Amino acid sequence: MHSIMIGHLRDSVSLLPMEDLRPVHEFYRRLFELAPEAQPLFTREAGQQAKKFSDMLAWVIAHLEHADELRKEMRELGARHRGYGVTADQYASVGSALIWMFQHALGDRFTPEMEEAWLEVFAFISLEAERGAREAESTSIDP
Repeated sequence: MHSIMIGHLRDSVSLLPMEDLRPVHEFYRRLFELAPEAQPLFTREAGQQAKKFSDMLAWVIAHLEHADELRKEMRELGARHRGYGVTADQYASVGSALIWMFQHALGDRFTPEMEEAWLEVFAFISLEAERGAREAESTSIDP
């Protein structure tokens, strides 16, 4: 990832009131509108789930310049989520809800460049998560 893109990603997250988890709660509300079948997969209490999402978002931002670590963690995330019943087609809803969260929380402070950066990084994240899920599936069915 190039430094300009990383700058846009970091800027967008820095504008979120992360001590206030309302944007993350809005992310989940939007996700469940887009993919109601996903709601039963989330068994944690909403505040706990929001904190976990917020922590993962911060972790991703902190590791943008470490593609190998990011790739490894996203594959592990995909393998874990496969175990929870998440399917590959649900990643698109997550990406849409993420972009919507930024648009909703930041308004016109969420620039087209920030949106483009998030679309690009989310494509990377979802691809690696899907790979991790496939690897976990192939490992679990092998004798």
